[in-house]
Amino acid sequence: MNIIQLQYLITAATYGSFTKAASIHHMTVPTISQSIKQLEGELDTAIFHRTKKGIVATKEGELILQHAASILRSVDMMKHELSQLKEEYCENIIISTIPGLVPLVVQATIEFAQKYPLLNVQMIEGDTQTVMNHVNEGYASMGFLSYSSNQQQDNSLEWLSIIKGKAALIVSKNSSLCVLNTISAEDIKNEVFVLYKDEDVEQLAQQFLDEQPSNRIALSTNNIEAIYQMVVRGNTITIAPDFITKFLRETDQEQLVTIPLQKYQTEDVILGRITRKNEQPSRMINEFTARLMELCKVGGSKIENFISI
Repeated sequence: MNIIQLQYLITAATYGSFTKAASIHHMTVPTISQSIKQLEGELDTAIFHRTKKGIVATKEGELILQHAASILRSVDMMKHELSQLKEEYCENIIISTIPGLVPLVVQATIEFAQKYPLLNVQMIEGDTQTVMNHVNEGYASMGFLSYSSNQQQDNSLEWLSIIKGKAALIVSKNSSLCVLNTISAEDIKNEVFVLYKDEDVEQLAQQFLDEQPSNRIALSTNNIEAIYQMVVRGNTITIAPDFITKFLRETDQEQLVTIPLQKYQTEDVILGRITRKNEQPSRMINEFTARLMELCKVGGSKIENFISI
């Protein structure tokens, strides 16, 4: 039994004629007749009474026709749903992201390119305000950025938290500061800072500079690899969200020590996704976001062989 046989069967029953069914399907009458005979043999049941005026379904044939029609409707529904899925897989997704998240966005994109070959993902980088503008203006499908828990949020956007953390001092494992459990301004003198380019982080760092004028800032950047190199090789220290090190390779994470800034009672730093409030994110966007959340949890263990930015 196959779909074509069922189609011949339904058409013949509808018109009460093998001849009409043959004409509609552009086949010969013997082909239609033989197909239905094969089906009757397989089911060990006569489906039609053959008469000079045409064909009429037997009692058993009526039951078979009901099931055949149901099967064909299910096949049509399956084809329709598959068509919709293919349209989603052909979706174009434009992602605007802060640079710190680029390695994980690229890793997720690589995985989705293998899973959905027709999916087209485009990625653009920018600071937090640029990412917000890209999404607000409809240029990007979604945006990934960092913000503090007390920051006033744009009401025209939908905000989804991906990972939360606290601002922390990050030093090389060879630094004398790495033995401390928490940090105050008194602990830091004559230190050189490299900073993750973020308004809240910069304000926090300024407190250390105001209390200890011997400290200075050598570099402000949102290139995590540059910060890592400066801290590990350049004998500098940095203040950044504590989850930032997750986006480095696992071997690089081992070179760093994260020290809480508990005395400063800093607000949560959140890495999140934004979309336009009045637009329902597509299933593909939500699936991509879910995979990014998973990567954020495992961090560098999943991008060990991936070149960080």
